[in-house]
Amino acid sequence: MHLKLYGNGSEDFRLFIHHKRGNILLKTSRVLDREARSEYLLSVGLCCQTCGSESVVFDVASVKVDVLDTNDHEPTFRSADTVHITLHDTTALRSVVYRLEAVDADSGKNAELTYISKPKNGSFYVVPKTGEVLLVDSILGLPFKVQFCVYARDHGWPPLTSKGVLVTIAPQRWAMRSVEFWGSRKSGRSPRALLDADTLISLNVSEDASIGSVITSLSPTRFQSAAYELIYPESERSPVTVGRDSGDITIARRLDRETEPLVELTVKIQDKRGVLSILLLILHLN
Repeated sequence: MHLKLYGNGSEDFRLFIHHKRGNILLKTSRVLDREARSEYLLSVGLCCQTCGSESVVFDVASVKVDVLDTNDHEPTFRSADTVHITLHDTTALRSVVYRLEAVDADSGKNAELTYISKPKNGSFYVVPKTGEVLLVDSILGLPFKVQFCVYARDHGWPPLTSKGVLVTIAPQRWAMRSVEFWGSRKSGRSPRALLDADTLISLNVSEDASIGSVITSLSPTRFQSAAYELIYPESERSPVTVGRDSGDITIARRLDRETEPLVELTVKIQDKRGVLSILLLILHLN
């Protein structure tokens, strides 16, 4: 009579009896892969030397083997190796401009991911837990593309890091035509009359945006010492303020999409040379 291991997958293990203590030992006969199989339900039976391959006299014990995970798979991204984004340079700050998603074939903490970006830049931030790419600083008038790589790193030991995804963001500049302030005044035209000739900018803003948050900045790099002034509506009725020196559009009171789904703003921009531009902004609340 001898002990025999049987059941689905029993060939992955070998059964031994300790020659001194009489303990039953179970050893693997090959490398196990949790991703291929995470559990074995086996039985130990007593049989004779001449019994068939599946014949036993009686069962001695039932054995359940749980295969633990080792960190043997690096994260991989669902997207391509390169991502190209064309972004309007008046996009509201804190907007999600893209989201990268990676997967890991491991389980548990070995499959939990953190997203990182290199090199660091001041305009965009990658949220470590979600992979969302946020606009955190104004790109208005930015004359060059912003490039950075995003990686996913798991929480296993040792931690494994994915191959990088190269993200290229090209700011699309809004064209603003300027007119000579003094020349316009001589012709008898008021600043409000210039609205027909100037640029219209449309922004999408969440009604949940907090008071004091900057939704965009009107300070282009091509202006030197420009001054910004909100012409319409009056400051007492406007839900936002305009920074005189910075051009930042800042939320001044709670926004409500149901009562005011559309906010129209007229901003005067004047540089130190006396060049005047009138800008019309429309904020769409969502």
